[in-house]
Amino acid sequence: MLRRFGLIVGMCVAVLATTGTVRAQDYPTRPIRIVIPYAPGSVADVFARIIAQDMQEQWKGTIVVEAKSGANGSIAAEEVARAAPDGYTWLLVTTFFTASPALSTQLRWDPVKDFIPVGQICQAPNFFIVPSSLPVKTVAEYVALAKAKPGTLNYSHPGKGSTGHLGFELFKRLAGIDVTAIGYRGYPQMVPDIASGLITSSFLSANQALAQVQSGTIRIIGAISDGRSKYFPDVPTMAEQGYAEAQVTPWFGFVVPAGTPQAVVERISAALETALASAAVRQKLDVAGCEAKSAPQRQFADIIKADVAVWAKVVKEAGIPPD
Repeated sequence: MLRRFGLIVGMCVAVLATTGTVRAQDYPTRPIRIVIPYAPGSVADVFARIIAQDMQEQWKGTIVVEAKSGANGSIAAEEVARAAPDGYTWLLVTTFFTASPALSTQLRWDPVKDFIPVGQICQAPNFFIVPSSLPVKTVAEYVALAKAKPGTLNYSHPGKGSTGHLGFELFKRLAGIDVTAIGYRGYPQMVPDIASGLITSSFLSANQALAQVQSGTIRIIGAISDGRSKYFPDVPTMAEQGYAEAQVTPWFGFVVPAGTPQAVVERISAALETALASAAVRQKLDVAGCEAKSAPQRQFADIIKADVAVWAKVVKEAGIPPD
């Protein structure tokens, strides 16, 4: 009897395993939804659409990109965390995803427990910028001015928990300077105030800084990237200027709800890797200001876990109160 029961169980497991394989091989059979935690037209939206276009061509299917901004990304994250774990709902993630646990006591999702990493898409290096009217040309000169006039300089960021916010707070701690944080609703409102000199410093991406650099209204004094950036190769990195720990480069990637079958996750990850290997995709991301940089499942999982720890430390040491 026991042997017969064991045979039946074994047959059932085999059938389930076969069914799972078939489903993964057939995936996708209906439209996929990518949820973006920012407004339509944002850089995150652009990056997602570039990847989605290539992946849906690979699969001869449909991928819909849906912007769902609010609560510093939490609205989108919570929705995807609660979505069916079937591979048809993805979340595009960046700094907010790993910083949120340290910034909110009311968070109803966990970046590690509630999601499975699929893969990194790209890295969008930031640049330390100042208005051209500020008499500094290097990070050292900025630090010297900040120390000579504590509390008189400021920096802008597009929202609590953004790389522009936490990255600058990390730099402040490393440099031992007193610079006032000024929060904005987004970059469109922020950049003109930097150019005018109302804001004396900020971290901006290449595409956000380019026009102002070309017009001469702002100056780049440091690159926050792994090595010299192709966008502004003449600008020394923060590491070169003595602030290697401030070398935190924003990244973008995809995650899916926890419980999504591993075979399906692997199929998505493989298609993402294929997309990132495409010269056309890499060029489009490059033009949009994001350097294509692959980090498959396990590697991306390590990046997420490491950043959760980094931002928790920054928030604690900067004394940023959680919401």
